[in-house]
Amino acid sequence: MKRLIKFIPIILIGLILIPNMVYTLDSGEEALVLRFGEYATTVKKAGINFKFPFADKIYPAKMSEVRRLEFGFRTTDGGSSRYPAQYEDAPQESLMLTGDENLVHVDLSIQYQIVNLKDFMFNVDNPVETLRLISESIIRRSVANNTLDDVLTDNKFAIQQEIKSDIQNVVDEYGLGMVINGVNLQDVYPPIETDDAFKDIARAKLDKESKINEALGYENDVLPTARGDAQKMIKSAEGYKEDRIERAKGDVANFEAILEKYNLGKSVTRTRMYLETLEEILPDMDLYIVDDKSGETVKFLPLTDNVVLPKGGSN
Repeated sequence: MKRLIKFIPIILIGLILIPNMVYTLDSGEEALVLRFGEYATTVKKAGINFKFPFADKIYPAKMSEVRRLEFGFRTTDGGSSRYPAQYEDAPQESLMLTGDENLVHVDLSIQYQIVNLKDFMFNVDNPVETLRLISESIIRRSVANNTLDDVLTDNKFAIQQEIKSDIQNVVDEYGLGMVINGVNLQDVYPPIETDDAFKDIARAKLDKESKINEALGYENDVLPTARGDAQKMIKSAEGYKEDRIERAKGDVANFEAILEKYNLGKSVTRTRMYLETLEEILPDMDLYIVDDKSGETVKFLPLTDNVVLPKGGSN
């Protein structure tokens, strides 16, 4: 019994020291160790770890956890599978001015992770609040550099990427030990006082798009027909060209044949051409050739009656 009594102080000391010598880390956790108030090390091993009792102070953090900052609203209830999440507006925080001098409410969220626990704990006094101030400044600047249409629809994705990149650059410059995973423009809407005007603008934009689509449809319908008609006209003109060329070649050949005959008998050819021309210009008239150079009797030749007069005869 006396021997057992001797071990009681040792057992009591052990019961006091052991809980202060052992700590555990879950998967995805890291722990910052301060020894006598100064940084000693960062423990990254999951499971059971040891520390100096009373000398070491442990600050664990979930490095795998994706944290979230909200601008323009606050989540009051995360919701569940049975009911949706609940939100509360922060209008003074969300109201911003666009580059074309329009007031607009911007609800935005930022997702980030801690990647360097030592930097996160020691480089600035309040890293999360510092991140909020940095982000709000960059968000307002980015909105001010874009038009209302850009913020609402046209350039939304590019604005998100720009904000994310700019925040990460400042976070790295300050050494906050964070990485920005994403920026989401969750809702962009006009103030209630200007809601009707914005609806009119939206309707006008829809009408504009409708007119453009209608014009494009008309263009797609008319252009193929016009191109087809143009091709027909081109082919017709080419056919006419070929016909004129062939006719011209025929006229040239005919002229050359006449010229050849003309050179063989110029007087006879001239007379024949003269008579053929008379037949063409006077198709319905009877033509006669009168010869008054061969004596007292006047001789004539009826060209259209197919009558041949005998020599010295009369009719």
